[in-house]
Amino acid sequence: MTETTDQTDAVKFSENSIGPWTTEWNRDSEETPVFAVVSAVAEASGADPLELPPLGRAIDPDALNELFTGRSESTVAEVTFQYAGYDVTVRGNGEVQARTTQDN
Repeated sequence: MTETTDQTDAVKFSENSIGPWTTEWNRDSEETPVFAVVSAVAEASGADPLELPPLGRAIDPDALNELFTGRSESTVAEVTFQYAGYDVTVRGNGEVQARTTQDN
């Protein structure tokens, strides 16, 4: 398993050779669940985040952020959706997991 951290230490990645790719976002940082989703899928696919399709084609980004950051404690356990060939799960504990759709 490898682990890398971006420059702000707000989003951390971990993966093994077959996935899933896991990202964590911190409620106390400026990073959002949407940022973590795009980062996880970009890391998993090896693509530049700007080359990915708009996240809004898969889920409403504002609603996703609001579900997990709009209250002092989220009452949502998790949300799962497909994005850019990956099944993405966002959890209330700050974890985002991306797994290729064929892995399921």
